[in-house]
Amino acid sequence: MAAAPRGRGYWLVSSTGRVFSFGHARVHGSIVVARKDPIVGIAATSQGLGYLLVSRSGRLFAVGDARLYGSSRAAGHGSSFVAVVATADKRGYWLVTDSGRVLSRGDAHFYGSPRTHARHGDIVSMTATPDGRGYWLVAASGGILSYGDAHFYGSAISAGVHGRVVGIAATRDGRGFWVADADGTVLGFGDARVYRAPAPARNTVPIEAITADPAGDGYWLLPKIASAKTGVVPGQAALPCRVTAIGDSVMLDVAPALEADIPGAVVEAAVSRQWDAGVALVQQLKAEHTLGAIVVIDLGTNGPVSWQQFTNMMEALAGVSRVVFVTVHLPPSYSWFASVNEILQEGVARYPQDRLADFNKLAEAHPSWFGADGVHMPIGGPGAQAMESLIKSQI
Repeated sequence: MAAAPRGRGYWLVSSTGRVFSFGHARVHGSIVVARKDPIVGIAATSQGLGYLLVSRSGRLFAVGDARLYGSSRAAGHGSSFVAVVATADKRGYWLVTDSGRVLSRGDAHFYGSPRTHARHGDIVSMTATPDGRGYWLVAASGGILSYGDAHFYGSAISAGVHGRVVGIAATRDGRGFWVADADGTVLGFGDARVYRAPAPARNTVPIEAITADPAGDGYWLLPKIASAKTGVVPGQAALPCRVTAIGDSVMLDVAPALEADIPGAVVEAAVSRQWDAGVALVQQLKAEHTLGAIVVIDLGTNGPVSWQQFTNMMEALAGVSRVVFVTVHLPPSYSWFASVNEILQEGVARYPQDRLADFNKLAEAHPSWFGADGVHMPIGGPGAQAMESLIKSQI
């Protein structure tokens, strides 16, 4: 996880190299790596127009305006890399391995590492001081190692925490730091203030990282997110093994094929349905405990969609395991359809559980699929069958 420069958003990167953005952060591209060499770290550039990714074996990838300093592969000498940390001006970076080996690139200076490297797997994270003239390493056992102008303010060991530590984040002035363990316990040292969650309930999902807000005095905790293969565990309001398809009159054309070919599919389609009406329907189905764990959204034919409306839909869909958004295909006289598809494409890139069924791209080559209005398709016709197959492929 990496915070946007002004703290108004953040990026998440999956082990396979897919990048997701939230808030004011923007996706500048993703990569694809083998699962045997997963991505383990991300560091953003100064303007947030790119980011650097590092894999467990030390392979480096520059995306957007990020720049590589030196080789695209770092040598860990038998150790696994665990993090990449950018310097204050983002013109360099440090790489750290699980044995405590620190490599410096660009204008990043080497201030030291354990004389006797820790056993493999012990060092889990690193954070730098705001001026970039020092850094801290944290071990899974909770031990802290400080170098350069980074001061030692205590450790999780001295605080009596016995859980596995997963990360460390420095305060904005560098006069303290937070340490987080896998159970979600956060300890503050120096001037770091610990903020408690509103509810006292214990975390049931392990925490994987902690990232400080560069513009404030808070932090984010990143829980483990299920892989795309298994999906997110459905909430109590979502029914496993059910697919809920919500749409307008175009989905009515596809409804028979969906219900016949996709087990557990229930189509909720209506003529002239607007986006906000779709959000209200999602909320109603959740309240009635009839919303499926997989939801298909085919809306946008009847009017423009704003980014806020897309966000409202995702908030209403919280707890489902997968959301498939279908792009709209309309004649040029429908002035809003291009902007609707842009919102869908940008939105899907930001949510790990989202998928895009780009029907517009598929339909452009097949004008014969549509009736005289260029919008609707014959029920059971080739266009309806193609749209159903596309949706099914994303489910």
